[in-house]
Amino acid sequence: MSDAVVFVAIFVGIFIFLFVVATLGFFLTIPRGDRCPNCDHSTLWVEWVVFDRVVPWFRKSWCLSCGWHGLLRRGEVSEPTPTEQVSGKR
Repeated sequence: MSDAVVFVAIFVGIFIFLFVVATLGFFLTIPRGDRCPNCDHSTLWVEWVVFDRVVPWFRKSWCLSCGWHGLLRRGEVSEPTPTEQVSGKR
């Protein structure tokens, strides 16, 4: 093999490795479950059929308490806290 091919192969390999590490790091920073990262209340699952089929390990969520919306990793659904039960928020 020529030196140019080896050089390109090494740098493409490094680029792919960095992409995989960054993607894995991003995935692990997303919280698991259904609790809001801002206020720790239960969130609603915003269902989108296309999104749910393409990336089934994420769920789009929306918090009624603080208005946060974003992605959470799928996990166990928690019971509402006593303040959520009193106020009717779930």
